[in-house]
Amino acid sequence: MDKRAKFEFLEHTADVYIASYGTTVEEAFENAATALFEVMTDTKKVKPIIEDIIIVEAKDELELLYNWLEILIVNFETKNRLYSKFNILALN
Repeated sequence: MDKRAKFEFLEHTADVYIASYGTTVEEAFENAATALFEVMTDTKKVKPIIEDIIIVEAKDELELLYNWLEILIVNFETKNRLYSKFNILALN
């Protein structure tokens, strides 16, 4: 793996399996979200024209990651949002 990689797609027989990386947890979450949408399209070709503020709550980091990605999928499905840039302000 390239040390500068933000994420990578790993081998899996049925589903998409992603490893995301970052120097902070916030950066790793941003990269996980980018990878999620990279499965659907080339995110570099998606011009960001709408900014959404998304607040997610959870009991721990694993649940927070799940809830974060889930709300992005819900927004994609229900609001036709195709995100390409992410900026996590804080994880509390």
